[in-house]
Amino acid sequence: MYNEVYSLEGEELGDPVERLITWEKKEGLALGNAQMFRKNFGWVSHLFREGAERSVAIAILRNLLAGGRQTSAEIAGVDLERIVAEARGDFSGFRDCSPEAWEEIKTGAIALPFVFEGGVSPWIESLRGHKVEVCGGFRERCLDEICMMMEAGGVSYHLNESLIFSLPREEAEPFDRQTWSPLDDNLPDPLLTPALVTV
Repeated sequence: MYNEVYSLEGEELGDPVERLITWEKKEGLALGNAQMFRKNFGWVSHLFREGAERSVAIAILRNLLAGGRQTSAEIAGVDLERIVAEARGDFSGFRDCSPEAWEEIKTGAIALPFVFEGGVSPWIESLRGHKVEVCGGFRERCLDEICMMMEAGGVSYHLNESLIFSLPREEAEPFDRQTWSPLDDNLPDPLLTPALVTV
């Protein structure tokens, strides 16, 4: 996975695939079986990265994949309540414990990536029957979104812990949830790290 995105001011926010290939050769990495896909930045709000909220996000992603919809805002309210209840076991408990997360679900905070080379569904299908190894990427950010997408699609994977990086907890939090945007998932360093390699 790689991002090739520029801000409105022309600032480079990601890495073009040519740079990744150059990096791979320089580092002597055997990525001959890697599948490289262009993706956009984050598409699942940080409110859904752990616990019951994460399970709810995966259930919603599964629904989006099955129904050909793009964001959680396109799912009817009664269906959203049913999905949450099935994923968590209790809709009202989720709404009461996570009111902010519930509001974000209704406004489309869980979505399929709007830029994903080849499409999400074909990508998931291409992984079936293969041994999938996940490496690179921020564990709590883009990498977790890729894992959530695979879980929603029923694809098993293995985390290559030696090639995954994380932010220290005190640096990862807090963030202002009122001003979250997909571009928040981009941090400038380290560049040149593919987020998924399939073998």
